[in-house]
Amino acid sequence: MKLTTIIVLVFSFTQCKTLQFDEKAPFKITEASYKNWVGGQPGVHGVNVFINYTSAKTVAFDSIYFQNKGARLELKETKGSTSIVGYFNTSNVKNKVDLILHKDGKKEVGNQAPKVKIPFVLKDNEAVISYKEKGIVKYYKVSNLKKSASDYYP
Repeated sequence: MKLTTIIVLVFSFTQCKTLQFDEKAPFKITEASYKNWVGGQPGVHGVNVFINYTSAKTVAFDSIYFQNKGARLELKETKGSTSIVGYFNTSNVKNKVDLILHKDGKKEVGNQAPKVKIPFVLKDNEAVISYKEKGIVKYYKVSNLKKSASDYYP
């Protein structure tokens, strides 16, 4: 029993070591906010996270983790501003199943999307961005995201 506990503790500490946050990211966050949205049908809603940044070089952004969920990041460039956006669907509409596409159509049937496990403990106004630098996945923590007014779609 003691041996199992020691092994679990050692593994936990080594796992934490691999998920350290990058202190010197190759970009600078200029503004970070999130906005809830509600669709025109009952149970349809979500959260969008907007992060404006500046960088002297191209950054390979991958994912964002926010409020116990994960999403892919999309790059947006508008009016001289560069931002990354994470779209989180928090809808609770029943009878809707996401499917993973596969080149063999027979393997798509009934294939549910994997659940994303968040390897971080975050506050409601914190997010973690993952990006690649020289082939290595790195993580950068963004604190104090500002909440914007919600959008309501008819």
